[in-house]
Formats: sequence, structure tokens, C-alpha cells
Amino acid sequence: MNLESQVALITGGSKGLGLAIAHALAAEGASVSLIARASDELTAAVKGLTSSGATAMAAPADVTKEGEIERAVRATLEKWGRLDILVLNAGTWAGSPIVDTTEAQWDALLDLNLKGAFLALKHAAPWMIQQKRGTVVGISSLGGTVGQANSAAYAASKWGLRGLLESAALELKPHRVRVSVLFPHNINSAGKDIASGTPERDRNLEPAEIASLVAWICTAPDHVSVGNATIWPIGAGVVMKQG
Repeated sequence: MNLESQVALITGGSKGLGLAIAHALAAEGASVSLIARASDELTAAVKGLTSSGATAMAAPADVTKEGEIERAVRATLEKWGRLDILVLNAGTWAGSPIVDTTEAQWDALLDLNLKGAFLALKHAAPWMIQQKRGTVVGISSLGGTVGQANSAAYAASKWGLRGLLESAALELKPHRVRVSVLFPHNINSAGKDIASGTPERDRNLEPAEIASLVAWICTAPDHVSVGNATIWPIGAGVVMKQG
């Protein structure tokens, strides 16, 4: 197990992709701390991890509240004394034409998708700098690389995440802290049963497939840094049209 003795902190870790990433990192030997709002769902996520043999804890927090995210980071450090991996996964999607986008909708998307990542990074990075090693993985979206009609606020938040993390990569590199950004597309977040070999299978990624890429980035040798990576199913993504 390549991550044995390492500690991973995952935002949005109570369900979906965040929970899949927790399982993937735990399978490599990491202890995992899950940040999400306090809920039965978060409790169940930790219970599921521990019942499978993983070492896990809940770190309840609203990532848009600086005091709460600071306490979650400190709780993780108090339990295990170190922090090696930060996965910035917490996020949401909402779409509407620009003229119909409300200020509340804009604020909600920018707060969760961008401010939440900034706050988690701000409070986790000092410990990685102190250790002189660490890995940060941000989960963006294809919407963080190309504009999308009726999704301007979401795209703005994900483009902002890219800017945040590419800047962080330059700042943290001298401290041997690696920063990667993933741009997944078409995730089967609802957990729908999709048969292999079908057109629908070719258009959807499973959370576990993205989680395995996150684990691969985190298990790379310390001298290897993975920059930006786009992952999409073979039947989706950016296509070229003729005519």
C-alpha cells in the first residue's frame, strides 16, 4: 500500500465522488478525514469506511465558513499529527442563462466551488509546507476549460479554481508540495446502473474511475508532479464537427 502512514483530508467526502476518493485512498493505506456538513450521511460514510477496514474520521464543517474549516483541519492534525493529501472536491452545479442568474445563485456557486477550496487550501497548506511534502488535488470540471451556455456562474467558479490551484502550484513547489487539477466530465453521480458495452456506458464515468486517477496522482513518487488532467468517457467531451 503506497500511502501507508499518510493522512488525507477530503472535502465533500460524505457521498459521491468524494466518498469514492476516500475509499480509493484508504485502499492505498491512507487514513482519511472527511469534511462535509454534519449529517447522518457523513456518519454513515465514515462507518462504511471503517467497516471495510479503513482508518477514517468525520470532520464536520461548512467549507464556506473559515472558522469551521480551520477547526476541521486542526481536528485532523490532532488525531493523526500530520496531513499529506488534500482533495478539494466539495462543489455543486446549477445552470441558467446569464440574464436569469440571480445574485444568490452566483454567490452560492462561487462560495462552495471556489471560496471553499481556497479556505481549505489556506489552512492545510502551512502544515504541508512544514512537512516539506504534500499533494493537493483539486476537482474541477470540463466547465473549467471551456465556456458553457446557460452555465456561466458554474464555469466562472471552475475557471477560478483552476487559477487558484495553478497559482498555488507555483507557490508550493519550492516546498515540495505538489498540486494537480482534474477536469472530469459526465460523472454518473446518481449511481445509475449502466451496463457495459452500451452507448450510455461510453458517455458516463463512474466516480470510482475518477477516484482511481486521484489515487494514482497521490501515489506517484515524491519527485513526480502531475499538472492538469482531463478525464472524460470515450463517447463524450470536446468533439470536432465538420461542415
